[in-house]
Amino acid sequence: MIKHWSYGAIASAVIAATTTVAHADTFTVQDLGKPANVRGAYAESINNQGLMLATGYFPEQVNIDLTKVPTSLLVNLGYTSAEEIESLTPEEYDYLIRNLANEQNNNQRAFRVGLNRGLLYDGQWQYNNFFASSEAGALPASVNNFLLEINNNNEAVGYGSAPYYPIDHTYTTADDETVTIQLYQRDFISRGIWFRNGTTTQINPPETSYLGGESAILDINDSGLAAGYASIGVSPEAQTVADKCNDPEQREASQTAMSCMWAAWYDISHARANPRPNIYSASPIRANRSIYDIRGYLWQLDADGQVISSTELGTLTDRETEEDTRDFSSYALAVNNAGIAVGQSWTYYENDRTVGNRIRMPAIFIDGEALPVTEDKNWLWGAATDINDNNLAIGYLTETRAAALRNKGFVYDVDAGQLKELDGFFTGSSTVPMAINNNNVVVGTGEIEGTFSDTRRRAGFMVDLSADAPKFIDLNDAISCDSDYFIVEANDINDNGEIIATALISETYVDGDGNEQERTVARSVKLTPKDGELNDCSVEENKVERQGASLGWFHLAGLLALGVFITLGRKR
Repeated sequence: MIKHWSYGAIASAVIAATTTVAHADTFTVQDLGKPANVRGAYAESINNQGLMLATGYFPEQVNIDLTKVPTSLLVNLGYTSAEEIESLTPEEYDYLIRNLANEQNNNQRAFRVGLNRGLLYDGQWQYNNFFASSEAGALPASVNNFLLEINNNNEAVGYGSAPYYPIDHTYTTADDETVTIQLYQRDFISRGIWFRNGTTTQINPPETSYLGGESAILDINDSGLAAGYASIGVSPEAQTVADKCNDPEQREASQTAMSCMWAAWYDISHARANPRPNIYSASPIRANRSIYDIRGYLWQLDADGQVISSTELGTLTDRETEEDTRDFSSYALAVNNAGIAVGQSWTYYENDRTVGNRIRMPAIFIDGEALPVTEDKNWLWGAATDINDNNLAIGYLTETRAAALRNKGFVYDVDAGQLKELDGFFTGSSTVPMAINNNNVVVGTGEIEGTFSDTRRRAGFMVDLSADAPKFIDLNDAISCDSDYFIVEANDINDNGEIIATALISETYVDGDGNEQERTVARSVKLTPKDGELNDCSVEENKVERQGASLGWFHLAGLLALGVFITLGRKR
């Protein structure tokens, strides 16, 4: 039986406060620096040895083949052909990177760019492409890869995509004209990655029939038990599409069987979720669907990253086979040292087994079985994002509040079957816990102002669940009020209390007219605890300065494909 109770909201005073008392900071800030060849870096993971992972975003030195840029994009920049361009201004380069990015680009004849780079920090940033292609004309810059978690044996895990490469396709038009075009394709959607000391291994999924299948490793415990997901079968809906794509009489002549299937995959993977009770507006939730049925997986790896054994994990319920032909999946996002995994699974709202009632909800995986943390009808979506060795799982649940979808954090005691809600900085604050250490300290991100806007300012938080009265702490109050950094996410915390976080800073650049401009970028920072007391950084002069920096977050969010689950997009 699932028990239920709620922590009270603590921190409405954060916004209401108008005075301050100077205190010594409780954390020191270490700027991990700007990684080479990317605009900035989003924090991911830190282990007890202090090794850290991040995702570098927005590559800065891609050699764009302008002859492969769609004419429509060139026209938007004021050109009629690639031959007119001698060199790109910074603004033109940024525009093309955004529009050629894999996440936005559904044109299979166009140049392609991956926005994300998995990074490891051991005193300096290291980047490994992980995936290369021997095909002529392959695009190394088209790869997306992520390193998401690192255990205390310094084993890092994540996933990445294959590079795109061109193929020639010759077909006959309706006017009986023979035409040859060039299409970009790749060998697989994604592969799970294990990495240590320069050695890399990959996880191959059970099912790879179309587009090479997909897999990912999202966490690894100290015994080498890795958690993630893998494709296990083609969904009924996708099989119908595949039958059409494999028939030259049914698909478009300008398509190959693979390009036809890729187009279907692209549309499905970019579909938005539509939680049925949310009747107020289009859903902002990206469903992260697939042409495959996917299952959460546990892989026992040896010291060299090779698979010793694997366990397929279940779903919260079975798919309704007659009406629901879409992909039906589960995902393991984290695993503790006892082998208990947590994550997310498709299910049906109020067990109404129709397509319109499909939702994804948090799941606990024990002995391969998926168990719910709640079946309360107030919740429309959610995920369990982490679990510690005390069997406390954390995550978020999504509800409709004030005509908008908001996330509420939770803690779930696996042993007691007890769910505790976390109200965040104030009642109605959309809150996503991202990590919990073995001292029961939770970190994450939450809204810090209660406006009616769909997009509110956010800040990284920490909360000690072992305290007599757990309080949400805005980590911007734990560092100096005149800091150049505004912390928007606390992404991970180790057992030493050290936090890796994502902060916003301003940087200058020279625009196409030779003038200096400012922009806001994301930077990974390490927060190290020290003796001191919290500041109150809500004094007007400091609030104005930091609020200006925080506005850049909304622009940055548009650059990333973090669907990264907050999405935990970096995860799923």
